[in-house]
Amino acid sequence: MASPTPLHAGPRPIGPLSADSRVSARPFAKTRAGLRRCLLPALLGLLVAGCGGGGGGDAAPPDLTPTSITAQAGATQNGTVNTAVPTPPAVRVGTREGAAVPGVVVTFSVVSGGGSVSGATATTNAAGVATAGGWTLGNTVGEQRLSARSPGLPEVTFTAMAAPTPGNGVLERAAGSDGQTASSGGAVAVAPAVRVLSAGGAPLAGVTVSFAVTAGGGNLQTASTVNVISDANGLASAGRWTLGPGAGTQTVQASATGFAPATFSATALASGAPTFTRSVWVGGLSAPWDLAFAPDGAVLYTERSRGLSVRLPSGSTRLVFRPTDFVAQDQSGMLGVALDPEFASNRSIYVYMASNAGGATDNRIVRFVVSADYSSVSNRVDIVTGIRYSGGAHSGGRLRFGPDGWLYASTGDNRSGTVPQELAGLGGKVLRVTRDGQAAPGNNPPAGADARIFTLGHRNPQGLAFRPAGSATPGRPFLCEHGPGNNDEVTPLTAGGNGGWDPRPTGNPARCPDGSGNSYCGYNGSNMTDTARYPAALRPAWSTGGASFGMSGCGFVNGPAWRDWNGALAVALLSGRRLEILRLDSAGTGLAAGTTTTRILDTLNERLRHVETGPDGALWVLTDGKSGGDEIWRLVPN
Repeated sequence: MASPTPLHAGPRPIGPLSADSRVSARPFAKTRAGLRRCLLPALLGLLVAGCGGGGGGDAAPPDLTPTSITAQAGATQNGTVNTAVPTPPAVRVGTREGAAVPGVVVTFSVVSGGGSVSGATATTNAAGVATAGGWTLGNTVGEQRLSARSPGLPEVTFTAMAAPTPGNGVLERAAGSDGQTASSGGAVAVAPAVRVLSAGGAPLAGVTVSFAVTAGGGNLQTASTVNVISDANGLASAGRWTLGPGAGTQTVQASATGFAPATFSATALASGAPTFTRSVWVGGLSAPWDLAFAPDGAVLYTERSRGLSVRLPSGSTRLVFRPTDFVAQDQSGMLGVALDPEFASNRSIYVYMASNAGGATDNRIVRFVVSADYSSVSNRVDIVTGIRYSGGAHSGGRLRFGPDGWLYASTGDNRSGTVPQELAGLGGKVLRVTRDGQAAPGNNPPAGADARIFTLGHRNPQGLAFRPAGSATPGRPFLCEHGPGNNDEVTPLTAGGNGGWDPRPTGNPARCPDGSGNSYCGYNGSNMTDTARYPAALRPAWSTGGASFGMSGCGFVNGPAWRDWNGALAVALLSGRRLEILRLDSAGTGLAAGTTTTRILDTLNERLRHVETGPDGALWVLTDGKSGGDEIWRLVPN
């Protein structure tokens, strides 16, 4: 892998200073020491109540805004199918400064393996730790997963390797286990099959394996149950699997006496929906975030903590851009990437990245030129700097050129209450700029606002897509936004619009709607689109409602091979672990009449970071947090 040419050296990162540090005071006697204790806060510009003898006053409560959640115990374990793991999973919730946050509700849920969890809802104690009651593994041999979630915080995943019951063999899924799709009443492309293995891993012939439809009402070789004898290689196939008439997830289970069973899942799609084949285009990645397609067939992709890489048409890959001032922390790093509309002639690439150039860390948009063979870069220009950064939290980060030729960028609120509605700041916004980073004409920002602002009042928008030609509103931008424990939103944008997100605390002392004393009301209790404060706020075309599923990237499905999905918006969900297909009405302000959303890839139990249609007509999907290394997938319509 060729080394990139360093373009912009900078000093080492300096840790961010807390904007939320506070000094509290209490009454004390008029002694010399007491006066010293009284005058010091006064000199610091703080109001001290009762200095000299009486009364108390409202001291500012400590800021216990939760910003981090990490595995405390039981992150990776070994166990046996159908038995409890040795160590109950536990997480720790902390502030930006690392202080423990008590009273945070954490939900533990099984992601894969079919097991169960007791004490699924736990509250952090004084040490900030929440512990599940216990995790009993399911009957699936191999890796099983459990997740821990709390509104507004990243998902934490626990893994356990489940071994078969001692002395028992294994039914290993050999084919048809990749989350297939088919139309309701149609057959999946690959028949379910297992390999029968002894406890020592040797293939076993002559074992009777029973395949049975366990959900969906379909059939196997025209029956709901079939019995098959394993061959000399230990293989046994269920034969043709025809799905039942209903849409949604359908399952088949393979079982044999003395063996742990295996389960197969498939998604039945409604009439008119396309079927597709999923393949892994590249694997072994670390948190891929965005991708861009070059006209010469090369595909560029970012990895949050690694930088920008390219895969050439030959199949070889190399790191293209990782400058010395690049910073990767928490949710920030190398995020969005976009190619200049005239890339074929000017070779210009734009990235959204965190940088410590100049000392303090910020998010910025950087433009540079890449060589014809993608082996070196030059002519770096930082066209937009000073986009708010705070410990790597909520940076937004999607970059896209619109059909109008201007560059759009989504930025996050950094978990700071004042940022989204600040007129001079660039955080919590959608920016619209020229290729040199100047304000694009027609942005229509509010009076006194930075001219580069296209819309304001956003939380952590990570998806940005433009409605394709042929629709009633071609070229209109849509924003896909991660909600505060509720209401992930898809919103059509209008120049000068306000998304209505305002997480500033109110009252004296300052408190959030949930009664906490946090300085950022970005969790339960805040409205994602606050129409009480902002009656003219942009209205979402669709939202997830009472729960957040970690909405990230999004892209419009394009091409007649996608049948009823042609022109629909595909949305990637992280904690929701699926794609959601939305068929919008002609105005783009809601779902088309008589339609509902369609879930796909939900049987794979993988966090999905981004989705978009490539020039080959396939849907390209990026995973985030996949065991064994993240991947980029291609979904090709059949």
